[in-house]
Order: sequence, then C-alpha cells, then structure tokens
Amino acid sequence: MDWEDLIEAVRPYLDTLVDTQRTPNARPVLTDDDSFYESSRLPGPVPAVGTPLPGLLDEIISNVLDRGYLNGAHPHYFGYFHPRPLPVAVLGDSIASLLNQSPAAWRMGPAATAMEVRTLAWVADFIGYRGAVGSALPGGIFTSGGTLANISALKLARDVVLGEEVREKGMGGDGARATVYASAEAHYSLSRAMDMLGLGRRSLRLVPTDRSGRILVGTLLERIRDDRRAGHRPVAVVGMAGATATGAIDPLTELAAIAAEHGMWFHIDGAAAAVFADLTRTRAHFNGLSLADSVTLDPHKWLFLPYGLGCLLVRDPDRLSGSFSDQAHYWSHDSRTDFVHLGPEGARPWKSLGLWLALRHLGRDGYERLLMGNLDVAARLAERVLATDGLDLFADPVLPICCFRATPPPGADSDDYNTALHRELIRRGDFHLTICRPNDEVYLRVAINNHTTRREHVDALVEAVVAARATLGRRA
Repeated sequence: MDWEDLIEAVRPYLDTLVDTQRTPNARPVLTDDDSFYESSRLPGPVPAVGTPLPGLLDEIISNVLDRGYLNGAHPHYFGYFHPRPLPVAVLGDSIASLLNQSPAAWRMGPAATAMEVRTLAWVADFIGYRGAVGSALPGGIFTSGGTLANISALKLARDVVLGEEVREKGMGGDGARATVYASAEAHYSLSRAMDMLGLGRRSLRLVPTDRSGRILVGTLLERIRDDRRAGHRPVAVVGMAGATATGAIDPLTELAAIAAEHGMWFHIDGAAAAVFADLTRTRAHFNGLSLADSVTLDPHKWLFLPYGLGCLLVRDPDRLSGSFSDQAHYWSHDSRTDFVHLGPEGARPWKSLGLWLALRHLGRDGYERLLMGNLDVAARLAERVLATDGLDLFADPVLPICCFRATPPPGADSDDYNTALHRELIRRGDFHLTICRPNDEVYLRVAINNHTTRREHVDALVEAVVAARATLGRRA
C-alpha cells in the first residue's frame, strides 16, 4: 500500500473520528460490551492472510466507538484524568509519528531534540520552577508519564544521597534501609519505584494526613527520627502537589526545610496539578515548589494533551547525567544534547511536539484561560453541593477536583450508602465519576479535566445525584 491508497482508504472515516471530539455528547460517556472482554480472552493466532484496510477501519470503529469506548471528551466525564485533547496537540502527535524523529539523541532528530529542550524550559517557566541554572544540560526529561518520572526522580535521589557505590554495587544487606517519606495520599508509583529500585516497598513510609488530605508534618518528623535511631538512612521526602484523590497540596515549604535539615532529597509529585503552581488564583498553595530538587508533572493531564507525555524537572541537570549516563562501544557520544544519557529510556517517540505546538499556539494566556475555566467549574460544583440538603463537601477545592458525599438515611452506613449511590449514577450512564476514601471514608470524586466542561454540566450532575438518592430511597 502506498500513501495515496492510505489517504483514500482513511478519508471516509475522518468525519467519524473527528466527530468524537467535535460532538462528543453524541456518544455515551462509557460503553463497555461484556462480549468484547470475553472475546479478548481468546485472541487466537496471528491472521494468516491480510485484510483490506477499509474492513479493518470498520472493525476499529466498531470495536472502540461502539463497544468499548471511554469518552473522555464528554463534558460529563468526571473520572480519572482523561482530558479532551487539544486539536493542535493531536496534530503534533500525527506529525511526529509520520516524520518518526526521536529526541533520544541529537543525531536521531536534531530539530526534534532542540525543540524538546526548549519545550522543557517552557514547562518549567510555566509552573514557576526556574531552578536549573549554570548547566549546559536541559533542565529535565520527558517520559511516557508520571509513573516513570517518579521512578526516575527516586533513582536520582537514591544515587545522590547514597553515593556512587549504590549505583555500582546495589544496596547492601546489613539490615539498614534507605527510607522515603510521603503522605498516605501518595500515588502508587512511589511504592512501585521503591520495588524497582531495590529499596523495598516497606521502606516507603506513608505518613497520615489531616482532614484536608495534607501530610501531618509532626508525624513525618517523628518517623524520620525513629528511622535514624534504628540505623536507617532517610533518602527523600515526597511532597504532593495535587493528590490524585482529593487534590490536596502538602505544606511544601515545611517539607523543603525538613529535607534540607536531614540531608534528604526533596521531590514534588505534581503530576496531576503542578501546572496550576504559577496561576494567580492558586500560586499561594504551591509555595515551596521552587525549593524542590525535582518536580514531576504530566502534560497529558491539565495541559490537555493525548496520553503518553510525562515530565521530570530537576534543579541540577548535571546530576541527571551522573545518575543515568552510560556508554557502549557502538555508541558515539555527541557533545550536543543526548537525552538517552539523562533518563531511563533509549529511543522514544517525539511526544513533546504536540506540547510545543500547544504552547506556541495558545501561549501562557490561552492556557491560563482554560485552567481558570476548570477552576471556576469546580468552585461552582462546591457551591451547589453546599447549597443542596443532604450533601457534604470534603473540602473547598483548591484544584478542579471536588469530593463530596451524601448523608445516609437513619441507621444506614455512610460508606455503603455512598458506594450504592455511585453505582446507581454509573448505571444510569449519563455521568462518569469515581469514588475515593480519604481518611477511610467513601466520597464521590469529581475531577474536571475537560476544557469544555461548563457550569451547567456540574449543575446537571448535582441534579442527577439528588435523583439517584431518591431512587435509592424508593428501593429501601
């Protein structure tokens, strides 16, 4: 098949594909055909004979859009972070895939690498993290997502705090542990990182939070002192800048001081929400972010990009090189930027082109308008919850994440009742939201991660919650 054949085969399907984003309300928030899962359990052998492309495109459309589609572009989707991608970002991904340039090394894509360096600098500037100075190296790396960025950050922390020997010889077996501290609201990627780095999941100390979901600083200090007395080596403190469940932001300035006092690495997991760190309305909540040794963020969340782009920013880029650089007899090192020596990945796709285009096309002002719109919608939802009898707000939302629950009938268990309420809302199919358990209590969790979600959409959600409560009352 040549390119002209490809273009002609795809042309009849373009409107259908573009309409998924142009008119997302025309499709349900979620389709999940049980038979689709059953058939996937018996995949069978690779096809012996090829199939013409039009038939394959029909199959893709049917499988995804009709049988198993999470419609994150729908303004009633309030689940996990699944943004409606900006059209210009989709264009960037398409161009990058067609040209097949890799920013892993300068000679694998000179322009791609140079543009990626600039995009990293723009991201750091956008969130107010301007720590990387005095180095010829870029101020961070792009990754496939926040999980790999967090793993990379903790590897960097391990290598810097414990020294070169641990990188070469691994962890010793003398019973002493290298410990890392984070709140109980930390992302699961931290325990995964501890496992993969050979530090052990038990060496991740999850510290309780207050009623708003912020780490208890006094308890953190007690844990560090206890570990030191036991002969362990505290390596890093991780501050949450937007917990996945509640949007809570830890007291970052206090955590920075604790890390400095104890000779620890200070990492901020801002994968979800660091993009709000330098906005006028939210800046004060992120005080201390500029003090971090490293910061994780995900452009494929509130920068509205397609999946596949995370980011790790660092204060001292030379330490990235010291932690990840390697050599091989077949590799000719270029004095210009080779990202392969700054992170865990080798050849990788040029996923940052969509972000380069979006930042150039929207500018800071354009992006701030989109983010402020999401903040306004979250504030509206909180306002409606407070004004509705029988609904309780977890906390005033600092970010576009709003958690609330319904008051159960007399004698009913609150957690069971709100779980049933969530089940009823999902069954109706008009909205998609999740549940979370801050402080071991069930809440409905609404994440507003769609730049086209408006006040009327969360108004409709509150009305749907009231109607679902009435349905549960009739069943009782």
